[in-house]
Amino acid sequence: MLLNRLLAANINVPSVCYEESDLHAEHLDAKHEAHSDIDYSSDSDSSSTEDVVSFRNLIGLSIELTFKQEQENYATLARSAILDYFENTRVHEHFGSLTPHPDVERQMRERIASFNLGIAPKVLERYTQTGLDIVATAFRHTPHDAQVLSAICTFCTAAFDDGVVSMEASLQFTQRFIDRVPQLHPLLDLYVDTMVKMRGPYAGYSASAMVANCLDFGNAEMFTREAGALDLGPDSGAYIEYMRMKEGFSDCYACFIWPHATCPDSKRFIQAIYGAANFINVVNDMFSFYKEEKAGETWTYVHNFAKVHGLTIPEALQNVKEQAIAVVRRIRNVLGEGPEREAWESFAAGYTQFHLMTARYQLKEILPEYF
Repeated sequence: MLLNRLLAANINVPSVCYEESDLHAEHLDAKHEAHSDIDYSSDSDSSSTEDVVSFRNLIGLSIELTFKQEQENYATLARSAILDYFENTRVHEHFGSLTPHPDVERQMRERIASFNLGIAPKVLERYTQTGLDIVATAFRHTPHDAQVLSAICTFCTAAFDDGVVSMEASLQFTQRFIDRVPQLHPLLDLYVDTMVKMRGPYAGYSASAMVANCLDFGNAEMFTREAGALDLGPDSGAYIEYMRMKEGFSDCYACFIWPHATCPDSKRFIQAIYGAANFINVVNDMFSFYKEEKAGETWTYVHNFAKVHGLTIPEALQNVKEQAIAVVRRIRNVLGEGPEREAWESFAAGYTQFHLMTARYQLKEILPEYF
């Protein structure tokens, strides 16, 4: 899901979550299975240990070559999709600073510290940096008070999604919010406090939609965690789209784009909110594809989309890319010219830049010209 993918995304100090040993684990297991299925014994005197070793090496080499070819294939697919997205949207022409404003960073850290979260300093810093990276790129155009809120909200949801709080505290989150009683972990109290404060820089529909999405996130997160992977069929397409919106936190991020101070008339941007939420998801899916394929992950949106629509993985990725391009064009047409359009262009560029430059997505390996 979106927040899990954003987790530990430190732009300035690479924090690569992927280990090379994990990359080879699957095909090493395949090697073992291939070896165990072969009877190397023989009654023939011509058989030798050298023959067995050579045969094993031959099988290992074949697996290695196949694995390398697969790597090259998905690397080419990912690079082609991203470059085509750049060519058709030109969002990369609006890339900017990667450094958060000092006042935003100070206020965020002070607010987090005031809740005494009881989280190990190294882990705390991991989530803090994720929040700061998001506001330095995607929400750099918003006022400082809005940036602080979006940074803390990202901090809370990333930690929540990663299981920093207990399962019991997570399961009771939504109900305790409705009952207006303290949460079972101070992180969730900070999360609720941040929701309440959203009515400062945001107003009306946007503020309410953001709180609703925060609750949707908690609700969907707990359902998918308990239910696990479901069997998907040709008629499951609506389900994967529905749950992606609920657990992806994309509505809240979409509303973060247009704060009241600079975009007070919600009628001028409300038609773009759903498209922005979809953009947030498809860009994340497209820029995560390389890392996910490299790690052998199959429970992803691209794989699920391919399964329910009877497509190949390249065809599914192509569809995601085309969705991203189409939604950028639609939003530009809806917004026309003015501060709402300027806010969108800044966000679209910054959100894209966040994914491109973050070590987590390992895109330097396939797009070195941008580094």
